[in-house]
Amino acid sequence: MFLILDALAAGKARRLSSLDVIGAGPRSIAGILEDLNFDYKLMRVEDFLRRGKKFRGTALISAMTMDEPAVARATRLIEGVKIAGGPITSDISVVRRLNLDLGVWGEGEVSLKSILLRMDDVPDQSKLTDVPNLIFKSGTTRFRYLSREEFLMFRPSVNAIKFYNTIPHYKCSRVYVEVVRSCSNFKRPKLLTSEDICRSCNEERIVCPQGIPPGCGYCSIPHLYGPPKSRDESSLLEEIEGLAEVGVKRIVLSGADFLEYGRDLLKYPLTDPVYPGPNLDAIESLLSKVSSLSVKYGFHFEVENVKPCLVDERVARLLGKYLKNTTIHIGVETGDEKHSELIGRPCGPEKSISAVKLLKEAGLRPYVYFIHSLPGQSRISALKTVEAMKSVYKIGAEKITVYKFRPLPGTAFGSFDVKVDSYSRKISKYAIRLNRKRKELLVGRIVEAVVAPGLRGIYAYPLRSGPTIKLRDRGLRTGDVVRVRITGVLSDRLVEGSVIKNN
Repeated sequence: MFLILDALAAGKARRLSSLDVIGAGPRSIAGILEDLNFDYKLMRVEDFLRRGKKFRGTALISAMTMDEPAVARATRLIEGVKIAGGPITSDISVVRRLNLDLGVWGEGEVSLKSILLRMDDVPDQSKLTDVPNLIFKSGTTRFRYLSREEFLMFRPSVNAIKFYNTIPHYKCSRVYVEVVRSCSNFKRPKLLTSEDICRSCNEERIVCPQGIPPGCGYCSIPHLYGPPKSRDESSLLEEIEGLAEVGVKRIVLSGADFLEYGRDLLKYPLTDPVYPGPNLDAIESLLSKVSSLSVKYGFHFEVENVKPCLVDERVARLLGKYLKNTTIHIGVETGDEKHSELIGRPCGPEKSISAVKLLKEAGLRPYVYFIHSLPGQSRISALKTVEAMKSVYKIGAEKITVYKFRPLPGTAFGSFDVKVDSYSRKISKYAIRLNRKRKELLVGRIVEAVVAPGLRGIYAYPLRSGPTIKLRDRGLRTGDVVRVRITGVLSDRLVEGSVIKNN
């Protein structure tokens, strides 16, 4: 028996956020097991730990770097083979530190399928040298990226979604469908580069002569997954329809940047974040067909992230045509043009703020990201970031999210210390103030939402996204779609409301 443990965003095994998110990774693992006709079960790591029973068999653990505490606790209940994958293994020392039998680095589909067919050889490194992307306690095999042809061979499971019957529950959560993998920003942060060497770099920029990982200095995506690869439309539509048929009501077309979808068909490998521009034909074809499915089955869908460097008037109009009144996430990160270049952003804050404006005018609801305490942050850059937050708020950004910089393995800034100063705190506090102010404007509005179980009480998630609503009502079933009147603001993240009864 195989056990898939979903530890994504679990942290210390008690999720404080992302309670309505079901990622694509564990379903991808399930798809491989189903293809091989292997029996499995899937559990959230919190449910596994709460049950407290030993598991005897092979555990396949999907986790991020922040989830190491939860994974460490879970491994103590596993008597058998322990294999981890996902961003957690970007730090290869985690395999030894957590006493895992094996880790899978980066793109794991080919590697995982190979070892599942050769379980008798695990974890003998000498017998698995031909399998790429494996991490042992004493070394690794060769790391490589999947080819587009390999990437298209694998399909996530639909049936696995039914294992999510606690929190998050599949009938009310945002279920992520990976439409494109990785990011085309293969620029390097200027904070670490030599200009003279940069001028002589080849056009593809996959390998840096200075040894600097690609992408923004705080992000590991290009390093882990290589140039972007889009899934084929037919497999996406089949997956989405399957999810809708089993009762999923909220679907997110996900990727580091949705606007990368189809760009790799114009140029491959794709290592420039701007040229060629978005493949509007591929994007419209996908959105129009998903829109038709949403009408047929009654689910709501949205895209998550878009990079501002690819947003222009044509892109905004196209997204507005199919995604009007849905949220869309866009990163600005810093309000300082010079700082933006230093950290490796594909474009600066002026272009980013312009993109927010275009998306808002097209009828979308921008959620805008910033990061404080980044390397290179100065008093001036922090104050400019506060001004940029004011600008996007005035444009109509629905939410401003501020993260504290966290050095991640495999990034250019992986060895930097985090220094939170008074200006970083100013950025964070100002975001809280703006978000609470925006929530207060929601009081009195009526939204369509889906009922969800909560850690303390009953909650609802707006079908078209928005703040979590704490309900006063009782006797509601998970998955019920209700109309809710917003009655108050509980925090910068949470509002309260009451279900409007039908007469």
